[in-house]
Amino acid sequence: MSEFRERFRSANCSLTFPREFENEINRIVQMHSGERGSIERRPFRRQVDFWMFCIAVALSDQLAPRDGKYQKKMFIQTSQDIISEEFCAFLAIIAVAKFSHDSPEAGEVKHIIELANRLAAAGCPLVIQKFKENIFTSQLDQAVELARTLRNNMLEMQEIGVA
Repeated sequence: MSEFRERFRSANCSLTFPREFENEINRIVQMHSGERGSIERRPFRRQVDFWMFCIAVALSDQLAPRDGKYQKKMFIQTSQDIISEEFCAFLAIIAVAKFSHDSPEAGEVKHIIELANRLAAAGCPLVIQKFKENIFTSQLDQAVELARTLRNNMLEMQEIGVA
């Protein structure tokens, strides 16, 4: 385990979603359901995968992190060692971009996780809405289409020099 991932694990911070979306999230995440084999209906295997996808949506759509004044639903602790090395690196890059490389907040796991939770909370309503838009396609099709849109947005931003 890398030193950075170990710092996340030892920080014991909570990953959260807005409580208002708990039912919708449970409908599209396989974990805790009897439909683990149905990726068509539940395209995200774990809540942490959905959480990261919401962060990507927020970043792609250049959403501001959601204000911290909302009811939160904790779904996992960083001490449970569920977050992969790649997820930890992704969160660190986001923190440096949002806080600046010389900010003390960019090096503190609790600030990184708080920023990530707020970004996930900003992206979550968009992801939920996208899944509700078309009842004739599967949740997986909608997730793939949204990921494709995110990729195209990032490529366009790179072309104009924003990213």
